[in-house]
Amino acid sequence: MKSWICIFVFLFSACASSPFNGPNPFEHTELLLDAEETIGGLIHASQIPQKLLGHTKAIVVFPNLLKAAMIAGARVGKGVVIVRSPKTGKWNPPAFVKSRQASWGIQAGIQKAELVLLVMTNKGLKQLFKTQYDLGKGPQIALGPVGKTIDLNLALSKNDIFAYSRIEGLFAGLSFEGTVIWSDRNANYEYYQQSVSNRNLLMGHEGIKVPASGRAFLQRMNKLAGQRNAGPNKQ
Repeated sequence: MKSWICIFVFLFSACASSPFNGPNPFEHTELLLDAEETIGGLIHASQIPQKLLGHTKAIVVFPNLLKAAMIAGARVGKGVVIVRSPKTGKWNPPAFVKSRQASWGIQAGIQKAELVLLVMTNKGLKQLFKTQYDLGKGPQIALGPVGKTIDLNLALSKNDIFAYSRIEGLFAGLSFEGTVIWSDRNANYEYYQQSVSNRNLLMGHEGIKVPASGRAFLQRMNKLAGQRNAGPNKQ
């Protein structure tokens, strides 16, 4: 009985936002730091090849995805999206997003996951400019290749997005079916102190004042994944 109560409390608190909770001024900076740590950890562990990063058009990071389930379950999390400027090759200001996935069936346990999505094609990139999109529909998503000797043309021949993750908990795998991602307008407003859309942030529109923590995040990301390589440019 206690297990059911815990699951219910988790699902309720995760899927509903309380109007009585005020904004945490450090929450978004912490999310940027966590996102950088997640990407850096996967790169340094040689899970994400530098060769692939040089051709990446956008990166989506969820550093703290949480999932809990008994019979019905939910996986929720907050994340960050950055898009590479086609002119400069550097990353445009980060936009904040949320993710939710519901599941049913025989399942039990609590899972924490770090997830990085590398968007490799224009088809995958178009999804990010929508207010809401389903990862299980549209562009082809697959587990990302590892190693330094990957065949980039082969890797991009069938897939638009590559996923890399580190998982802790009782669930064996990471499924994207029914995973919905949408823009976190409240987080964008609180962080940038102005009404700004994900589209304008990702396109790098002028007139957006990026806070110091955001500029520092972009500087570090340009070092971690800033080198743009010549080569395949799949549409």
